[in-house]
Amino acid sequence: MILFDNVEYDRFFNPLSCKNKRIYYECILQLIEKSKSVPLLYETDARDILILYLRNYSYEMEEENNTGNADENISSKKSETENASAILRYFRYCGWISEREIGRNGDNIATVMPYCRKMIDSIERIFNRDTSADLTNHIFSIYDILHSAFIDHGRTHRPYSNILVPVSDSVSDLKNELLVLKDSIRSIMRIIIKMTETNELGQFLIKDEMMESFFNDYFFIKKDGLIPGYISEIEKMLRLITNTEVYENMIKEYQKINNATDIAAREIIDSQLSEVQSFISYDYVKEMDYIDKKINNYYSLYSTRILMVLSNSMNMQTYLNDLLMTIKDFDPNEKKDIIDSISKCFGLQSYKYVGRKSIERRKKRKPNIKSAAIITSSLSDEDKARLTKELLYEYPDKYSVVQAISYFNNLLEDKVSLIPNDTLVKTRDDAMMVAASIIYSGTEDFPYKVEFLEGTIETENATISKIRIKRKN
Repeated sequence: MILFDNVEYDRFFNPLSCKNKRIYYECILQLIEKSKSVPLLYETDARDILILYLRNYSYEMEEENNTGNADENISSKKSETENASAILRYFRYCGWISEREIGRNGDNIATVMPYCRKMIDSIERIFNRDTSADLTNHIFSIYDILHSAFIDHGRTHRPYSNILVPVSDSVSDLKNELLVLKDSIRSIMRIIIKMTETNELGQFLIKDEMMESFFNDYFFIKKDGLIPGYISEIEKMLRLITNTEVYENMIKEYQKINNATDIAAREIIDSQLSEVQSFISYDYVKEMDYIDKKINNYYSLYSTRILMVLSNSMNMQTYLNDLLMTIKDFDPNEKKDIIDSISKCFGLQSYKYVGRKSIERRKKRKPNIKSAAIITSSLSDEDKARLTKELLYEYPDKYSVVQAISYFNNLLEDKVSLIPNDTLVKTRDDAMMVAASIIYSGTEDFPYKVEFLEGTIETENATISKIRIKRKN
């Protein structure tokens, strides 16, 4: 391993284990951030960045003599320029920035070394993590990589290195994120248990910073219907990939890389694919349900903690239970008097917080500048006539006055009146006709009137008011 076999890396972790480690860490962060915005970082620019940082830093600089060279030590007795130069020398001594090399402008180059950059990035992701989209990013990554196996993609030329290995890494990262969420719930619960003031609990609930910080992406997965669709597609692709040419090429590539036999390579590839499929199909759902259950427990604990704080840390449930056990053998009248007296000691009021969405100002919609009108010139007179005929004659109103009169003429025949019941109202059309009779009963064109009776009639298709339909005199 290069870390142990190369002497240059013997002092690689020294800046993170000395007295001024916080200063060194923030200095290298400053240099990495600057490197992202310039094609090449020179020593003059790096020194200026460190000088500006040292003028504004808020930590106490401690004396240390463990770097092996006194010129590389920083000290509160030195100026910002001297300390900035000492930091650059120390970073070179530990292998964090490149050795002296003159660039095009005649100044030495101060490029941050790749291993150092990767190490600092990893530390940032682990300890100063932004979890706003880690879960969804891993799921999207798994989907995109697997999808490339079924299309003409460059990954298919080396499917083991460019498809299976990245998928396994993303699955491993997804597992770790779920484990971190589980641990985060425990830490939140410990914080709540330690709270003893009502104001603390109220502020914690309003801000909800911990839940928003750790579970923002999780709530997105649970509420939005997008992610389950991706999970389903991933499961489908994992089932189908073993029947593709890409799968056979994975085995061949693994044989070539690890000098393995066909049987051994096939066994390794199958086990890795099975592990990925098992996690996506079973473990992922299990872990999500577990986190969901723990979050519900978190809210239950929060509610209980608020009740205990409001009751001065007394368990009111225990006291009420003791009271009820004491009066259970009393006479009914005595019980009633005691309970009535106790009820007068409590006054319950309900309070609700105004949600963020209730006080947000709605954004104005952009006016629809597109015209929905039919361009007159696009329809000829023949087309207009044909469309009018279709609307008026070929598609008549199914429940018009004419249709309703015809329906009830056939239904009543020689009867003066009838009451619709479940034997008459058998279909949806029958129920709609009864409704039409109520609507048209007051019009002159409709020869029937409706008289409302008490109660309702249950039919197979609808519940309708009990009515009598009579012929008008």
